[in-house]
Amino acid sequence: MSVTILEALQNAEHNFNKAAIPMQIEVAKTQLHNAVVLLGKGYGADDEVEPLLEKYGEVEQVPEKQERSTDAD
Repeated sequence: MSVTILEALQNAEHNFNKAAIPMQIEVAKTQLHNAVVLLGKGYGADDEVEPLLEKYGEVEQVPEKQERSTDAD
């Protein structure tokens, strides 16, 4: 199941708040990093994270989001 960027941010917040072991903090840091990088590349809160990671391997390799042009002109 894929999560949106907004859900990744919510998961990161939850993991930071409930972290009892260092691994939970690392998971939260990764979730936060992925969401912030994708938002910086123009993706929105409703875009899904996993399909991009599956396609490009890591968040740094995901290209800037291109707005879809409409040919209605």
